[in-house]
Amino acid sequence: MRKLAITLAVAAAATLGALAPAPARAWDDQGHMATGDIAYDALTARHPEAAAAIVAIMRDHPDHALFDKRLAGLTGPARDRRLFALMAVWPDDTRKSPNDRPDWHYALKVVSPWRFVFPFTVGKAEVAFREQLAIARDPKAPRAQRAIALCWIMHLVGDQHQPLHAGHWMSWTYPKTDRAGSIAFVRRQAGAPPVDMHELWDSAPDRPAPNREAGADLVAAAVEAVHPRPARDDLGPDPSAAFAAWERESWTLAKTAAYRDGQLATSPDRAAAPVLPAGYAPRMRAIADARVAQAGYRLAEVLALVKT
Repeated sequence: MRKLAITLAVAAAATLGALAPAPARAWDDQGHMATGDIAYDALTARHPEAAAAIVAIMRDHPDHALFDKRLAGLTGPARDRRLFALMAVWPDDTRKSPNDRPDWHYALKVVSPWRFVFPFTVGKAEVAFREQLAIARDPKAPRAQRAIALCWIMHLVGDQHQPLHAGHWMSWTYPKTDRAGSIAFVRRQAGAPPVDMHELWDSAPDRPAPNREAGADLVAAAVEAVHPRPARDDLGPDPSAAFAAWERESWTLAKTAAYRDGQLATSPDRAAAPVLPAGYAPRMRAIADARVAQAGYRLAEVLALVKT
């Protein structure tokens, strides 16, 4: 009977887990755009020819008119840097369009002990990264497709540095998972409104600013100052393997930092959302800043592979 119960539990978890949706956003706009800013700074410092190639390819992006509108008034390096920032957030800006790919934004695995019941990955980030990088690097591919692929590469690298795009919680309280934290609620402090865990981590690197562009500049400046670029690149010979390794880093952070190995109290009921423990928010901000910096520097290494 016990064996039958376990078998049924596994089957049910697999069915329910596979159907459980996950949020399409990772960092807020500021975080993604800051990743683009940092990537531009790093790429122009070591591989300016690659940065120039990307700017040239982007002239054939299907949404080039929208990019041009948002870049109005900017010229030279300032324009190119802002272009990189807009590229990094474009997959979020284009949601519900023909270019929207909701299941590309994540590759989630359960971080709780229930991972032995449901050891599967939800989401196609790894496959998307590999395929889009191949398109971006192919000089024979249509330039419009290469431009779209470049935007997705920039976004995917940012996504998979956000811990809750690699790991989520499954338990008796969340038998279908907590959907990457999107249905697990907490409060930043006593009396504060409830916020879901995914939104909490999405906004972790954000700075107060009048608009997302100014906020991204503040984030980029802050994290570059605290986390300077490593002296040597470490992408290795296989970008897809590197991407998977970055994803595993995020999974570990989801397990140990976001969910505190199951010690963090959350609630599926907004009204019953508990207050975050002391020290949680500062550590979250520090982790988020470090991950945004890593994403930007690593993205520069990936983009250095692109030629005209």
